[in-house]
Amino acid sequence: MRFAPDVVVDLTPLPDERVGALPFTELLWGLLRRGFEPDASRRLLEDANARLKRPLLRPGAVEDGGPLVDDGVLFPAPGPWWWVLQQGESRWSTRLEPEAVPFVADFLRAVARADTLDEVRAAWPFDAEDFEDALFLATPPEAPWPEPSGPGLYRREHASLLVCSRTTSVLVDPIPLQRRLRHIGSVPGNLAPEALGAVAITHGHVDHWHVPSLLAHLPRRDTPVFVPRVPRVNLLTPQDFSHVLEACGQAVQAPAWGESRRVGDLRVDVLPFHGEQPAPDGPPLPEGLRSWGSCYRFDTGDFSCLVLVDAGDDPAGRMAEVVARSRKAHGPVDVVLACQREFLAPFFGGLSHYWASLPWERLRGLYEDHQAGRLRSSTAGPKGVADLCALAGARYFLPYANGFEGVGRPITDVGWGDGEPSEAVCNAQVREQLARRGATTEVLDWKPGDVARFERGRLVLERGPER
Repeated sequence: MRFAPDVVVDLTPLPDERVGALPFTELLWGLLRRGFEPDASRRLLEDANARLKRPLLRPGAVEDGGPLVDDGVLFPAPGPWWWVLQQGESRWSTRLEPEAVPFVADFLRAVARADTLDEVRAAWPFDAEDFEDALFLATPPEAPWPEPSGPGLYRREHASLLVCSRTTSVLVDPIPLQRRLRHIGSVPGNLAPEALGAVAITHGHVDHWHVPSLLAHLPRRDTPVFVPRVPRVNLLTPQDFSHVLEACGQAVQAPAWGESRRVGDLRVDVLPFHGEQPAPDGPPLPEGLRSWGSCYRFDTGDFSCLVLVDAGDDPAGRMAEVVARSRKAHGPVDVVLACQREFLAPFFGGLSHYWASLPWERLRGLYEDHQAGRLRSSTAGPKGVADLCALAGARYFLPYANGFEGVGRPITDVGWGDGEPSEAVCNAQVREQLARRGATTEVLDWKPGDVARFERGRLVLERGPER
């Protein structure tokens, strides 16, 4: 059984509801329209404060140059757990007490493993009259994911990968139930294999971390989930991943950067995640204020790969240094995988709360850079990807984390429909940059549903089902 493609499902602890009430996107566009002019920006913040139950904004920041929000926004108090089901105009949600969370988590596990609607109904943890048959489907997906058949990299939705060795596998960033994202409703329902050894999460953005999607892949509570260590919950990392999964009754580990883990015959190196922060450079943010994440290096014995997700540069470090250290410690890698999209933080609409973590003077400087066309991307982009491949000594580059448009379908817009280049165009740009450096990394085009595996020392692509 599986949830119907139009069903939105969520199980999550939310931050303090006062912080959730802040109109981050509206304020960002308002500041941009006013060109960060001090008097007009101050009036915007004052008007927004007047509409809030409790003033959380600091209009005086335009004079003192400090943060535009108070500390309660930067480091919000924990909020309650919520369980949400939505189908069309029908929405069913409830606030959960902590002791109820494991029962909902078990239900999500049960849906993925049930063969009949009766089994799903029997696992339903709420009142029987609230159960709706239309939320679930028994029909198999039209184009299922290829079943794992030996060592390789199996490309799935967006940033999700199945990294397989000879005896086990690690699944990265599964989000098949994150229906708030375009086209995710068409993700196949056949999930990770029963032999899944672990899951690895890179960071907490909604296109990488979704608790119901994660639980659906975990029939066993003792299957470990590797998550980033969160020293302090904050505006940029509003959940402590370990605490969330512990509340769901799931085995979880939060290794520090630089640590390694063994999963069967597969070694997992946990690497720093620099990039996709509010600014690519400049003074550091207050201690603990960060989008906490991890990149990974996997060594299966048959091949090695670096999974660099949305990495790049930030005031705390550069991904180029991380890659160079990994190569020095363990040698060159066979494959680098990374997103190619450029994020002009903090003015990137997909992360419209990022501006609130920066002081007024820094925001004004970044806006001037943006207007002058010199604002750097916080992610690597095609040029940075070429640099990372060269530093890693990578034999191959495989794009990923560029969106999802269906199994067997190419990514025509790495911006999820925002009018950005296709993955093929980005690949061509990476090839051009590699050629300028004299690097020998080979850039390959592949699609969700494809499998990359090594045969006689060469990477070979096995095409998945076409849609």
